Amino acid sequence: MDEAQWKTEQLRLADEARLRGRTERATRTKVHGIIPGHFFSAASTECRELFIDGHYYGCISLSQAVAEALVRYLGDVQRVGARKDPAVRAVRLHKKGAVSKTAADAFQRIWSHDRNAFHHINETIPTDPGVLEQLAEDCVNALYEIESDVFAFDIVEGALVPKHLIYWPKEDSEHLKAFLRLGGY
Repeated sequence: MDEAQWKTEQLRLADEARLRGRTERATRTKVHGIIPGHFFSAASTECRELFIDGHYYGCISLSQAVAEALVRYLGDVQRVGARKDPAVRAVRLHKKGAVSKTAADAFQRIWSHDRNAFHHINETIPTDPGVLEQLAEDCVNALYEIESDVFAFDIVEGALVPKHLIYWPKEDSEHLKAFLRLGGY
């Protein structure tokens, strides 16, 4: 067996060993199946994938960054100030009626895990795997709540009909730019 074959076999064995945990984590989280095709769409999708794969630090950090990108984008579209203070911007978006109380609270939950501590990997961040897993799960579920509210849609006669069309970019005069999350697991 050459080195490449040996590494392939080791990866296969590791994947099999992790499958039960990955399956269990996948059942505890959801993802909004279709979101607008924006600069943050792929990164948002990776948040859940990181959680499912058990990469909790990465999941928490990326979730916090995605939440900041989302609130910055929504605030720019709605012309809401406080661009450099995402928590204030989320509150202002809610007061304006641009996001629901559920979404505004979900933003706050993501940031309540002290973004700077995780971003800078300060000595104050948790190291207990169980605590990290719970924080990461909370972040993924909060992103789901935000996206389900802000990017809500119906399917009418086979067409995607967003509840908040203002947040969806257009490909052309008749088509929206969407990001499909395949797999549905």
